[in-house]
Amino acid sequence: MKDISNQNRKKRIKAASIAVIASGCLILILTYFISGKLQRQDYRQIASTEYDTVFLSMYPTDTYREEDYSYYRGMTLFKSAYRIPSLSVLKDYMWQIAKSGNQVTTAYLGIRPESVDPAKLQDLLRRYPNILFEIVLPYPSGGYWQSLSQKEYENTLASYRDFLTAIPNIPEANFYFFGSQEWLIANPGNYVDDWSLNEDIARMVMTHSDAGHSFLVTADNASDYAQALETLTLSLRTSPRTYPDLSDHCIVFFGDSVIGNYTDSTSIPGVVSGLTGAEVYNCGYGGNSAALSPDAPISLPGITEAFFRKDLSVLPSDKQVYAGIASYLENDPSGKATCFVISYGLNDYFSGYPISSEDPYDITTYSGAVRVAVNLIRENAPDARIILCTPTFAAIFENGTEPHGADGSVLTDYVDTILSLSRELQTEVLDNYHQLGITPENQGQYLADQVHPNDLGRYLIGTNLSNMLQNVPQ
Repeated sequence: MKDISNQNRKKRIKAASIAVIASGCLILILTYFISGKLQRQDYRQIASTEYDTVFLSMYPTDTYREEDYSYYRGMTLFKSAYRIPSLSVLKDYMWQIAKSGNQVTTAYLGIRPESVDPAKLQDLLRRYPNILFEIVLPYPSGGYWQSLSQKEYENTLASYRDFLTAIPNIPEANFYFFGSQEWLIANPGNYVDDWSLNEDIARMVMTHSDAGHSFLVTADNASDYAQALETLTLSLRTSPRTYPDLSDHCIVFFGDSVIGNYTDSTSIPGVVSGLTGAEVYNCGYGGNSAALSPDAPISLPGITEAFFRKDLSVLPSDKQVYAGIASYLENDPSGKATCFVISYGLNDYFSGYPISSEDPYDITTYSGAVRVAVNLIRENAPDARIILCTPTFAAIFENGTEPHGADGSVLTDYVDTILSLSRELQTEVLDNYHQLGITPENQGQYLADQVHPNDLGRYLIGTNLSNMLQNVPQ
């Protein structure tokens, strides 16, 4: 009886093994069939359509849109539907393109370093001296780097390092590398999956993939890119950042252009949402100030009042503040825990609006306007958290030390006002002026134009704000 039982067990194991193998074979067959179909589809399109630019890639490019190349570059683009698996297949594509009769002037190539030998790639490029090759190296997410085994990580990192080191010796193409940027790969909100950027960020990569931008790999920065990639990915693997799960929270941002001029996943609200899962509403208004000026239709107190009165009629319909409040009213997230973030001050300083007057609620002053806005929030949403943000460092007007306010105030006076108001009104405060570490010497790393935080600057503000949200106020 025991022998019969063992025999039956072996038969079941064998049958299960056969089923697994059969399933695996079926998947391979289907994958091969679909891949072959996509490749044949590409070849038909290569032969039958007109284009002057091609985009062939070894990693996903579904979120890159052909119309963006037309709008921003004046190009007519063919983009392969098939994900190129090897250099030999890439050669076949280029051969098909060469015999199509189209006069191709630019070829964008998405090259995976672990799949291509740089010297052999150079041999291919030399066959087409009349084509400008713009080569974008991959930018997998931080989650991808964290998922690799130690051996996989070491091998992948080595392939990137070797490829980046070889790039200066390949003058036949321009190479671009975004994959060592923390603001990009450490924010899950920038990705659809580990290898696919969302459409907004794919557009950003496209518009920055030309020789006039800082992501061009050169002999001077290739080793720096390689070292930055190793430092960042090692940090993500050994000391991963953790942020709170705020998927049950709603965060409303009132602010000037530091908030309102950026609406994608690299914006400050976008970073907070990407890191925490919070539902965010960008109600920023570029060019706006907290204090109300005689020629301005509305400022922070009026915006706050319009928010709670649900009155869009007083807001300019072409500004982000309108879109943000309209989205909030449409979604009605009032059942979620709510936090209001107020980030104003740079325009108040640039415009020379007074910090205070004898009337503490004078909305033509900076402190009076912020004080009124906070009180409006408290009256209408007594359980909401409120976080005040100081203005960020600005490198103009003698680094903000030139007296520019009507009362002779400098930028740090506006910063100190927010710090003082947070104590008076018992709100939380994020000191973006002192805590970001921006100085006259390093401001180019964090500011896009000596005033507005760039991608890295906004990422740092977003991470600091996410960390603050993790802590329950006492």
